[in-house]
This record gives sequence, C-alpha cells and structure tokens, in this order.
Amino acid sequence: MVAHALSTRLDVATLTPAARDGVACIACNGDRGQMVPVGILDGIQTFEHPSCAAGGVTNGFIAVIGDTSTPDAYADTCAAGMDVADRLRIPARILVDMDHDVLRYEGAVLLDTYLDSVASAVLGMEAREADMMTLDYMTLMSFPMDFECGHCWERDETAQPRRVGDEWGTSVCDSCLAHANE
Repeated sequence: MVAHALSTRLDVATLTPAARDGVACIACNGDRGQMVPVGILDGIQTFEHPSCAAGGVTNGFIAVIGDTSTPDAYADTCAAGMDVADRLRIPARILVDMDHDVLRYEGAVLLDTYLDSVASAVLGMEAREADMMTLDYMTLMSFPMDFECGHCWERDETAQPRRVGDEWGTSVCDSCLAHANE
C-alpha cells in the first residue's frame, strides 16, 4: 500500500543517485538531519525528512538549543528561551532531546552550552549544517527587548513572553494576562 501511494508521487527515474542509495531525502535531496523511511519504490527503500513530508517549515517556532542534561542547565536554557522569544518576537521552543527535526523550525538559537551535552551538540550541528537561520545566543542579545504586548499591541514595560511547558509565547502585558485569567 505504501509503495502504491509513493509511486503516484515519484518515479524512480527522477530520484538522484543519493536518494536511490538511501542516503538522501527524496524531496530535497539533503543528506543531513533526521530522515524516516517513506516506502519501497521499485525495490528501492526511500527516505524523507519529516519536515519535507509535512510540506516544509510549518511550526512557526524558533528552536532554542542548549544543554538540558541537568536541572540547572535546563533552567538556564529555559531562561534563555524567554530572551529568544522576547528579542526575536517569535515563539521559542526548548529542544530537550534528539527527537526533534530542526528543519521544522523557522531557525535556531544556539546557547554557548550547546556543545556540553550529546543531544544538544547533535541538534546544534544539524542546525548549522541545514542552511537555516542559526544565531548564537550572544549575537541575539544585541537585539532590543520587546515591550509591545502581542495581544493589545500597546507598549507596556510589563510585557514579556509567557511560558507554557517548553515553549515561550509572544509578549503579553500584565493587564491582558489578568483579563485572560478572569
């Protein structure tokens, strides 16, 4: 069944040699990052990036990659995630383990601790190699803070990103937050 759905999308003649050898994505021909088996096409096992299968970048978050291997390191990475959401004005997600496809993110911010754990080093290297927007955290700190509420669009010194789990959302002022909690 999988081979039939795959054959309607793809022809063996259109596959690159790397895709035919099973080392490149059938959609983008990239050979880096996490890939999953798609199916067998004329006896050839094919692979694709999960982000390519989903139609490209769809999730609208910035990946924050840093050491999360200890509770203290995780707390530091989460604190940096707030800075990322605040200064770039895009929701940020803390990547905790290697089960993330960095290609699904709008970009990545690498903390100076990203080489301190295996999971964050792998994700950081994938982000650097993927030809996606990748910023070092110290570079990011040169961007101004965002004091505009993402809900009422008023400038307010109390506006700051709000955290839910491993995600930081847009900046919200205290009055909008109080109104939402009523």
